[in-house]
Amino acid sequence: MSERRPGSFSAYSGARETPIDFAPIRAESRHAVRPEGKVRDDTEEPQRRRLRGWVALTLTVGLVAIAVNQYRGIIADSLAVIAEQIPAVNLPEFKRPVINRPINTVRMEAPLHRVTEEEVRLLLARYTESGFLGMDVQDLRDELEQNPWIAHATVRRVWPDVLAIAIREEQPIARWGEDALLNEHGEVFKPPMRGTEESLPYLAGPEDTEAMVLAKYEEYRALLATVGLTLGGLAVNARGSWDATIVDGPTLKIGREDVETRLQRFVRLYRGQLKEQLAQAETVDLRYSNGISVSNKPATTGSVASR
Repeated sequence: MSERRPGSFSAYSGARETPIDFAPIRAESRHAVRPEGKVRDDTEEPQRRRLRGWVALTLTVGLVAIAVNQYRGIIADSLAVIAEQIPAVNLPEFKRPVINRPINTVRMEAPLHRVTEEEVRLLLARYTESGFLGMDVQDLRDELEQNPWIAHATVRRVWPDVLAIAIREEQPIARWGEDALLNEHGEVFKPPMRGTEESLPYLAGPEDTEAMVLAKYEEYRALLATVGLTLGGLAVNARGSWDATIVDGPTLKIGREDVETRLQRFVRLYRGQLKEQLAQAETVDLRYSNGISVSNKPATTGSVASR
């Protein structure tokens, strides 16, 4: 066996002392047969790399072109500022992108009853200057919903230059206290009054009693309706004492205890002899164990008691 030089190596076949020529191995490896029976060609790999490079370059150029077109307005503004500061520099003038068109139409997708068109128009003026793409529709929606009359708002773009706005207004079902309203969910809100709220029933009570008062109003309204009376108002004070107001009729002093029982007794008496006596009544006190007390309006003197 020949002596090996440092850093070299020898390979032998099974035959004793027979070196293998590595040149044929390298040549064979370049033309190795693939599993499918094709000869591998090492020139395919550079072609693939070149193809991948061209694809990456094409995508990069396309993305840059899209970005330039999208932000052409910003580029134009920046170049204009630089040109003003350095007049000697003759910079090209870029037109603003056509894609960011001005908003030409605002479409209200639901009729407005309590929110005024002027309120919406004044708010939109601060947003439409940004153009179709520049407008922040989320901020506009949030600011619209700050209007106490607006329960929910939806703002969306409609290509190419339309802004569609859908507003769901609060639906008041009662007045609450002196300066607030109650919606159908028993929630209090304080909008600017539009002048039609006076026809709503009046409800009042301590904080966090809104839902309870509304439920009692519906219950007592149904009871009084059986004798043709309309409940116009219901209030409970901090001590838990109830007062009810009949439309075009007296105020009922119900008190804190046995409220339903006292109202039912009032209804029975009204079906009997009380109906005629209530024509001039100002208040009816139900806080008796075995009867009621009727106080007439100031124009009529005297008091009638029914036992």
